[in-house]
Amino acid sequence: MSATEREINRVSDLLNQTSQMKIPYEKGKRYLFIGCGSSYNLGYTVSSVLNRHRIPSFVRSAGSVLATNNLPDLNPETDVAVLISRTGESTETVLVLDRLRKSGVYTIGVTCQKDSSIVKNSDRAFLFDFAYEESVVMTGSFAAILDALLGPFQPVNLSERAIAVLEASKRVIARLDLKRLNHFVFLGYDALLGLSKEGALKLQEMALESVDYNEPLEYRHGPKSTLTASSLVLVQSQGTDYENALVHELKGYGAEVIVVGKEGDIVVGSSNSDELPLRILPVLWLGYQKAISKGLNPDQPKNLSKTVVI
Repeated sequence: MSATEREINRVSDLLNQTSQMKIPYEKGKRYLFIGCGSSYNLGYTVSSVLNRHRIPSFVRSAGSVLATNNLPDLNPETDVAVLISRTGESTETVLVLDRLRKSGVYTIGVTCQKDSSIVKNSDRAFLFDFAYEESVVMTGSFAAILDALLGPFQPVNLSERAIAVLEASKRVIARLDLKRLNHFVFLGYDALLGLSKEGALKLQEMALESVDYNEPLEYRHGPKSTLTASSLVLVQSQGTDYENALVHELKGYGAEVIVVGKEGDIVVGSSNSDELPLRILPVLWLGYQKAISKGLNPDQPKNLSKTVVI
C-alpha cells in the first residue's frame, strides 16, 4: 500500500484526535490566514466560515504578499495572523511570518512538523505532528487541520462519519471508468469553493490532469463550453434548487457528475454540522484512483517536493 493511500485511509483516526484540538477565536479580533498551495486553500475555506459567523477574516497566499505586498492594513492590537505550512518550512510562508512579527502582529503557526521554522518563530504554534505525512501530496492532514481550524464552528467528532463517507466515496468512484475521463471540474460556493480549489489541485498533483474549479452557477458563463463525455464534475452542493438544476443541465451535456452534500451521491452534512472536513474525502480518493488508473505513483508526483524552497 502506498503512503498516499495509507494517509487517506487514516483520516478517521486523525479526526478523532483533532476533535479535542480546536483553535479558539476571540471576539474583537480580525484573522489573517496565510499559506501556499493546499495550506492557502485551508485558509480560504476557514476564512469564509469565520466571515459567515461575523468574525472578520482575510486570506492571502504567501507568494502574493511577498511579490506585491498584498496585505490589508493591519493593527497589532486587534489583528492575528495564522500561518499554515504542513512542513513548517515553505519559504514564502516563513518569510511572511518574519515580516509580520517585525510589524508587531501576533502570529499563530500551524504545522505538522515539530522543530520547524513556523514552530520556532510564531508567537504561538499548533502542532499536528500526529498528522505528519510521508507523501508529497497533502491528503489526510488537510482534513485534520481543517477540523481544528474550524474551532467552535465544527464541534462534532467526525471520526465515525469519516469511515462512512470514505466508504461511500470508494463505492461511487469504483463505478466510474476513470481511464476514459480526462477533464475534472470542481464546483462550490464560499467555503466550498475553497474545497473545490483544493480538489482541482489534488487532481493536478496526483494524476497530472486537466482541471477547473468555479462557483456552480458561474460555470454556465463560458467554462461549460469545455465539457465533453470525458468530463467529470464534482459538485460540493448546498442542495439549492439552482444547484440541482445545474446538475441536471451538466448531465445533459454528457458529463459525469458526482454530487457531494446532504442529498448527494455521497452524503455529507447533517443538522449538527456542515462536516466540511469530510467533503475532501471523495476528492482525495478520486485523485488517488485516477493516478493509479494511469500507472502513476502518487507518492512521487512529477516536479514536486514536500516543501517549496526558493
